[in-house]
Amino acid sequence: MGQAIEIINLDIRGMTCAGCVNSVEKALGGVRGVDLAEVNFAMNRASVHYDSEITNPSSLESAVEAAGFEAQRLRDTDDAPEPSEQSEQEYLKLCSKLWLALGFSIPLVLLAMGPMLGIHLPFWISSEVQPLRYGLIQLVLTLPVLWAGRDFYSKGFSTFLHRNPNMDTLVAMGTAAAVGFSLWNMFGEKLDAGGFYFETAAVIIALILLGKSLEAKSRSRASEAISSLLKLRPKEAILVNEDKESSITIDLVHPGDVLRIRPGSIVPADGIVVEGSSFVDESMLTGEPVPVEKTAGKSGACGAKVTGGTLNTSGVLTIRVRRVGGESTLARIIRLVENTQLTKTPLARMADQVAGVFVPVVLVIAALTGVWWWFSGAPANEILSYTVAVLVIACPCALGLATPIAIMVGTGIGAQHGILFQNAQALEAAHRLDILILDKTGTLTEGHPQVTQILVVEGQKSAEVLQFAAAVEQGSEHPLGRAVVAEAKKQKLELPEILEFEAQTGYGVKAVCTGHMASEHSTVFVGNPALMRAENIFIEVPETLETQIPPGITPIFVAIDGKLAGAICLADEARQESSEAVRKFLDLGLEVVMLTGDRQSSAQAVAAKTGISKIHAGVLPEDKSKIVMKYQSKGFRVGMIGDGVNDAPALAQADVGIAMGSGTDVAMETADMVLMKNDLRHVADALRLSRATLQNIRQNLFWAFGYNVVGIPIAAGLLVPFGGPALHPMIAAGAMALSSVSVVSNALRLRGFSFSGGDEIVKNPIKKEC
Repeated sequence: MGQAIEIINLDIRGMTCAGCVNSVEKALGGVRGVDLAEVNFAMNRASVHYDSEITNPSSLESAVEAAGFEAQRLRDTDDAPEPSEQSEQEYLKLCSKLWLALGFSIPLVLLAMGPMLGIHLPFWISSEVQPLRYGLIQLVLTLPVLWAGRDFYSKGFSTFLHRNPNMDTLVAMGTAAAVGFSLWNMFGEKLDAGGFYFETAAVIIALILLGKSLEAKSRSRASEAISSLLKLRPKEAILVNEDKESSITIDLVHPGDVLRIRPGSIVPADGIVVEGSSFVDESMLTGEPVPVEKTAGKSGACGAKVTGGTLNTSGVLTIRVRRVGGESTLARIIRLVENTQLTKTPLARMADQVAGVFVPVVLVIAALTGVWWWFSGAPANEILSYTVAVLVIACPCALGLATPIAIMVGTGIGAQHGILFQNAQALEAAHRLDILILDKTGTLTEGHPQVTQILVVEGQKSAEVLQFAAAVEQGSEHPLGRAVVAEAKKQKLELPEILEFEAQTGYGVKAVCTGHMASEHSTVFVGNPALMRAENIFIEVPETLETQIPPGITPIFVAIDGKLAGAICLADEARQESSEAVRKFLDLGLEVVMLTGDRQSSAQAVAAKTGISKIHAGVLPEDKSKIVMKYQSKGFRVGMIGDGVNDAPALAQADVGIAMGSGTDVAMETADMVLMKNDLRHVADALRLSRATLQNIRQNLFWAFGYNVVGIPIAAGLLVPFGGPALHPMIAAGAMALSSVSVVSNALRLRGFSFSGGDEIVKNPIKKEC
């Protein structure tokens, strides 16, 4: 029996640093049946791949709780709380603790350090006159601060007992040592007011709470993009049944239902317009700022598609629902973004591995620091100062946040502009590409070819050739086939009945039709020259027919009953933005290659207009992936841009497969990157976003590693013998608090990323697929 692998997302509570991430991943990975467990510190989420025949969600939750954390299963997208709201709630809780800590830390510092600050204390609390009373007052002021930081102790010592020490452990041990040493000097054999370090413990807790508060606020801002998508989820809809309207919750909407959407209302589900006309604001999904016209189809044609979560701005629309709930475009976009943010790049895995051993190493360094200064003959208060400084300056949080927070911001703003990454690996791979291979039809060109001319052999009529070609192409989804059908409808031709239909991928189509001359049934082939040669039809072709086809035109040949009847010439204009997009690719240092099944002259015409110098023409669909492999075998990292359907093998073979075209079903499954807008310039934006995100990650990691590598030795006092400064524990705590904030703040700079793709395209052509 094979594995029944399922994926579950868990909301993890109680993580405070990257060490916690490693602990949770170990706990989940240790459960029998778990195939993969990835934990995101920035989102407080875990994604677990497990065999449902061996284990279950309850066992996974129990494993997390046994490691000292809390876990709650997220059953679907609607269950998931908005990340920004979670961070905002955490921020408010931390603020209440911070104000409590500051309220008692400030008078405690004034009391303890008053003489050094030139403040004369009353004789009845003077350290010289009343040392015990002086110490007791400090202790009383310290207790509320310790209560404000109680989570450091409960979590820190709990994880220590579970042999998974984390940042809380370092803070708890450092402050506990300061308080313990103070109590020893206050109640020991010899009362020593100079040995009170209550204010040190209090200020450390207050500063770390300050840093945590700022970090939570910054994380809230970092997750605003995904939260804005979650807020688009509709709650209600207006159901139309027998011309009567009724308001229902979105849970009661099913495919096939007819809904009415008034101006200013959110489109409740994916559907097709069956009545009315309006302009719909799709900026929240595609980044397109100009509302797009949506109308019902005319003369039996299908209406325009609308997407759930978009905003109806003007007229009243009536739609027939196609997809709802988890199958809707919005839900799939949210899943893609969340999955990308949950997956890890190799850089993130490396950082997590370091963080996994970071805290134990710091504990050893702190112990060695104390021993070294003890053997050096330093007094007890100096030994304590150096040891506590080492404990509190170390910051595993910065390591844990460096990668996920940058990915969260980068993928979030990408999603807001219609750029979706399948996973974090795709985001990382996109910045290293050497070559971009572009499909021609629908990518470089408009994808809406039009018939320009019909050539016929002697004895044939152009209308009859078009009739039979259109009849056969009715069952085809190819843009050329749809153009032939559209031309026949335009000329109001009556199409023969189709008895059989067979599509031959990369060649054309074949069908049996009725009504040609004396023959009751006629076999009709419509396709490229390769199809004609395969059927031995070109043996009787006049040499002059192919020479009549103008340069830059795409022909499809029509054969009836084994004899060539004619050729239909079609033109597909290059997109206006294609040449600009190609120039941007070249500016990024990429080599651009065109790949097409069309003939050489048609490919060269488009290449000349777009600025592409390298062409592979006449390529069959099954050979496209071989060309990708050919470039890869030479050591190039290849990106492939296509429509996600006909190019699926090539998209899968490429290092990064990029699908154009409003997020088709196949594209979202096969491509590494999906663009919701048919605009090549946004591919350049996506590649620049990938580079900016990876650069931001490297900056974060450099700061996180550099801070700890430099800060810990200074805190240990290694520079003191050489005349260097000694670092007070309070300064060490402040540096530690600011380190993680600086990492998050640097990641937030990605929110200012400039998207240069065009936004002037307004019209949305009516789709032909219902």
